[in-house]
Amino acid sequence: MKDHVHICLSIPPKFAVENVVEYLKGESAISIAKNFRGRLKL
Repeated sequence: MKDHVHICLSIPPKFAVENVVEYLKGESAISIAKNFRGRLKL
């Protein structure tokens, strides 16, 4: 897929993996929404 991305991260033990993934997904969703606001995918 064109939009498929792999990321290799080093996360300190004080952060839970699921919290970091949740944060990244949230930030990427906000960024995508800002770039494509009002446009519908058909």
